[in-house]
Amino acid sequence: MPHLTRAERADKVTQTEARRRKEVALARLREMEAAERARQLLPAQEVRLIWTSVAALIREAILSLPDRAAPVVVAAKDAREARELLAGECEAILTKLSEEIEHARF
Repeated sequence: MPHLTRAERADKVTQTEARRRKEVALARLREMEAAERARQLLPAQEVRLIWTSVAALIREAILSLPDRAAPVVVAAKDAREARELLAGECEAILTKLSEEIEHARF
């Protein structure tokens, strides 16, 4: 076996490290591709689109609250009953949102 200079040994280590890094990167890429095929990993753009849709549903639900709740709250006997009615409206909105998101085809 030939005698290597210090620079040659350093270069050999660098090449070995480069090969190791390449293999690690390729393995990570393959894992990510497999996860994407299994729908365990989504492209960032797809996630943005989904969250935009979810945010629109939430916005619509929140903005509908005054129109839905005002007639009910104005008929309340006192603040306690108004609070209970508002809590019920909020619960209904959250239930509806949950169902819409669960069944959505984003």
